Amino acid sequence: MNLNLRGQAVTRVCFDAALTVLTSGDYELRVETEAILQVSAEDHVYFDPESPAVVASHLVGLVRDVITVAEAGSVGDLVIEFESGMKLTVLPDEEYEAWGIVGLKGKRVVCMPGGEIAVWNGE
Repeated sequence: MNLNLRGQAVTRVCFDAALTVLTSGDYELRVETEAILQVSAEDHVYFDPESPAVVASHLVGLVRDVITVAEAGSVGDLVIEFESGMKLTVLPDEEYEAWGIVGLKGKRVVCMPGGEIAVWNGE
């Protein structure tokens, strides 16, 4: 499923109990479980919401980077690729909502526990 984020730049990266990424198109991505950030072809790091400091410098590096691909797979996985070559992958979780995107007019896409994708069209 194409998430229609292509061409949007990352405007802010925030950390609390999750990772939040805001885009120039007024979309908000929240990652609430572990994720993989591929920094280069040979290097990747793991994001853990319990200890974000480990990869914070890499994630902050996404600010101003432009999204080239944003897709949700059939098993609930999320893949976002950036012009810099970085790639964020979030796999579904059996117990928790792994990730969610909120867009214009309340449109929402959420990876439910177990990997089912739920979509709300907003207004």
